[in-house]
Formats: sequence, structure tokens, C-alpha cells
Amino acid sequence: MGFSYKFFFSFFRPSRSRTESYTNRVAFLPLDGKEFAVVAVVLGDLMMYRSCDKGWTKLEGRFTAYRDMVSFKGNFYVVDMSGQGHVFVIEPSFEITEIQAVTLTRETYDERLVVSGNELFLVQRFTLGMDCNEYEHSWFRLFRLEEDGQRRWVRINDIKDRVVFLGCYWSLCCSAKELPGMKGNSVVFKEPNNCRESIFVFDLKTMKTSNAFTECRGYMFGKNREPLLSCGILTHRIQQTVLHHESQPVNQSKPMVWSRKS
Repeated sequence: MGFSYKFFFSFFRPSRSRTESYTNRVAFLPLDGKEFAVVAVVLGDLMMYRSCDKGWTKLEGRFTAYRDMVSFKGNFYVVDMSGQGHVFVIEPSFEITEIQAVTLTRETYDERLVVSGNELFLVQRFTLGMDCNEYEHSWFRLFRLEEDGQRRWVRINDIKDRVVFLGCYWSLCCSAKELPGMKGNSVVFKEPNNCRESIFVFDLKTMKTSNAFTECRGYMFGKNREPLLSCGILTHRIQQTVLHHESQPVNQSKPMVWSRKS
């Protein structure tokens, strides 16, 4: 159903005289032949790794921190933390352009970029207390990227039979027909607590939120129940690829050696 990529980073911290490591979600982009590029946040900076260079390059742009990133049609797309739907397009050549923000004020609780086939969605999430008191839980606005001429976001409220899943560290979109019992034209999400009643379905047509265990009971209580709950959101497990590199001090002049695991 999809892929997610993680980055395992190990570095030596002189001030503590020890090697530290962490994992982070990245955007992965296949290039010509066996080459590839990766965009990730490395020690607070947005950077790109190209296999042909065997090294990292810091990306310079009008960034204010980074909320989500994906690869789409040969480029990287990054949405910042402004809450305005402000997205940057990063080409493998390091050229960076901006797409006009969808709002001029900070309104959202969260923003995600979701790839659905040949379409890219910007998903904005709003919460109680943020101009949405008429809704019991979070509510959402979706935009589709239009690429004719200058790139721009177009507001939509109908994604047909598709359903958007928002996990803690990943997002995906698929046809509800692939998931018996699931409701199309909706967003499945999790409120910030760990009980099963915290998983909800937002109907994009009616703008109403319902409990996923009631709305999608056939799917929720089927054979997929345990794996779905264990990953914190309602969907099949995503095949995960982890990118590793050898432990070494942070030095952009030295290459990082990667291996890919499925």
C-alpha cells in the first residue's frame, strides 16, 4: 500500500565524549539508474544527500522549521511550521521555489503532504479553540496541487472513494474499496490520547466527525484490528525501508555510507 523511509544517524558529540544516534523520517527520491536523493532534517538543518555526491548539502531557503516532507514527480515538497500552508519545492539540483501559502495567518494545528497517485494533497488540521467551535473534534481542509503554469493549491472537498490516513509520523491515501468497511471521501486521524475511542473519521462532504469504531465497525473489528491499533492509526502496515549509514563524526566533507533494507 505504501512505503515510508527512515534515516538512522550516528555521530560523535565531543562535549559528551560519546557517540549518539537517532532515527528520523526522510523523503526518498529515486534518480537515474541506481542513484537516489534524500531530504532530511539533520541536527536541526534541512539537508539533502545525493548518492552521486556521497555527502550532505545544507539547503538554504526561507524556512521556518519543517512539518512534513514528501517526494512527488521528481522533486521534494516540504511544508514549514508557519501554519499557513506554505510549501517549498526542492529539486535534486538544489534549486528551491515556493508555492504561495493558502492563508496569511497562522490557523492550523497540523499540516501534512499526502501523495495519492498522480496527485499531491495539502491537508490542514484544525482543533477546538481555533475558530472551529462548531465541531466536536478536529476538522480538516484539503487542497490539491495544480501544476498547469504556476504551481498553486486548489481547495477541494471531494476525493471520491479515497480515504486519507494521518499517522503520527506518516500519511497515506488509498481507495476505500481496498479496505472493506472503510468510508470513502474521509480523513482518518487520531486525537492525542491512547485509548481506542481516540480514533476518528472526518467526512469531507458533511464536515462531521464520528468515532471510527462506530463508523467503520466492519473494518475495525475484522482481522486487521490488532495491527491497526498497534501502529496507532487505521490502515494496513506500511512496508518500511530504513536507510543506515556508518557511525562517524559529523563532517560534511566526508561521505556517509548507506545501505537500504526493506
